[in-house]
Amino acid sequence: MSKGTARARAGSLSGGPVVVLACLLGCGLSPALRAQEMEHRHAARPAEGSRLGTVAFPNSGAPGAQAPFVRGIALLHSFEYDDAAAAFQQAERADPAFALPYWFEAFTHSHLLWGEDDSDSARAVLRRLAPTPEARLARAATARERSYGAAIEAFFADTTEAVRARAFADSMTALAGRDSSDLEASAFAALGSLLALSSGGYARDQRQAAEARAIDLASRVFRLEPQHPGAPHYLIHVTDLDPSFATRALPAARAYSRIAPESEHALHMPSHVFLPLGLWDDVASSNERAWAASRHYVAEHHLSGADLDFHSLWFLEYAYLQQGRWRAARALLDTTRAVLAGADLAGAEHVDAQYARAQLAALYAGETGRWSAAVAPPSTPATFANHREMFFALDAEQSRLVAAAGRGDTAALAAGAGALRAHADSMDMPPMKRWMNMNALKLEALVARGRGQNERAIELAREASEIEDLYPPVGPAALPVARELLGELLLAGGHAAEAAQQYELVLTHLPNRSAALLGLARARAATGDSSAATQAYRRLLASWHAADGDLPALPEVRRGARGAGMSVSTR
Repeated sequence: MSKGTARARAGSLSGGPVVVLACLLGCGLSPALRAQEMEHRHAARPAEGSRLGTVAFPNSGAPGAQAPFVRGIALLHSFEYDDAAAAFQQAERADPAFALPYWFEAFTHSHLLWGEDDSDSARAVLRRLAPTPEARLARAATARERSYGAAIEAFFADTTEAVRARAFADSMTALAGRDSSDLEASAFAALGSLLALSSGGYARDQRQAAEARAIDLASRVFRLEPQHPGAPHYLIHVTDLDPSFATRALPAARAYSRIAPESEHALHMPSHVFLPLGLWDDVASSNERAWAASRHYVAEHHLSGADLDFHSLWFLEYAYLQQGRWRAARALLDTTRAVLAGADLAGAEHVDAQYARAQLAALYAGETGRWSAAVAPPSTPATFANHREMFFALDAEQSRLVAAAGRGDTAALAAGAGALRAHADSMDMPPMKRWMNMNALKLEALVARGRGQNERAIELAREASEIEDLYPPVGPAALPVARELLGELLLAGGHAAEAAQQYELVLTHLPNRSAALLGLARARAATGDSSAATQAYRRLLASWHAADGDLPALPEVRRGARGAGMSVSTR
């Protein structure tokens, strides 16, 4: 579904992708009153049908506003922002005096977890209710509705995203604490904590408590209303902050797509739990369904290919590659080219589509070693509409340099690595400096390897690995994986035992990752530990149960899984 946003100037960033990273990190990116006090005119009802989940939100709206309002809340909990906004507008037309739909429609314009925030459009919605926050709050029919309104007004105050998100989180947490029976307050409080965490709203020593609070709030809603769409959604998002939570979030992941099958996003989100657990069949199935739903939605609403959900396609390609289904992964590149043929990619709302071909091609090339498949990314724009666009630009530039390394273009790689190192050395903000150093070290290790300086490459990759371990892996692995690169270098240099240790460490962060399992099996075989090698080969063969018959390493993996003799390759 389209993630629309108005294009707004984010400052001149013509210094290129290195400056993109600096700006991105500088912006903080590195997560009631009791019901009887209200004079309800109407009881709550579940969301329309059962395909968006069950939402109970008692309110003061007129009868005609009930169904669209509650449907809008259910859609909002699944981040179906465009459809939620349309539902709230329907409620506004049914009851222009009903204040809540205006506040929640404004909320649909801010997608902080996606790096998007169109606060200007949100404030325009609020002005349709009344010109000032005080006048809008005076329109609330009950004290409870006024509390919701005050939280959203705080979220759109004229200050930084971090302060806004923290204010919303604190307001909703207080509301949930005053009335434990208000599950919507608890759900939005959990969301508020996630927003504040993602935008830097909490200091380092407060983050663990905020994360635990989000888990507790969402878990409670999920326990008391197992069909609530927001509760499993927000529990899943915690795994992006702390992958160690993935096993605990697995029941929520398995439930969410059944709770809200009408939501394309609900079909995709379980894969944010499946992926950090290395459940490749589940990741593939989840995103096959999400991509099909996206294709259906775009066709049904007469939208263009630029509105398709390429985020799900990216996860799907990664799953296929981990399953050894290279032909299926390669076919997605053709699919991307076909669906975007003739599409207008202009505008920040289409940033996913703008970078889709380059992103998917880079992932395919990096995982398969078929570097000719990589395609040039879009040129870096001089200004950026939002953080999401900055992320894409940075990722594209990194991928371009890694592809240069794969093709043996050491000169281009060295120039890019040198530019990144110069900017990293000039930084005086520790989080920015650390992240930039990690990426510079990876590129410098590739330069050293390309020049035949294997021991120097090992030293650089080791240093990058220690930094990369500090960051939770989110989504498909960012290539190259530092410890995986270190393992390759150690194995090529004759240090098989240490290489095996590095691959084991990769697998603690990225379970069942195919390249790490293959590297581990080869390293164990090189040490003469045939039993451990066989075990690693069997684990990989389990992931490759549907692999292409002509997959280059498949004969080796099959022999190794049988415990047969094998020749060890470092590629």
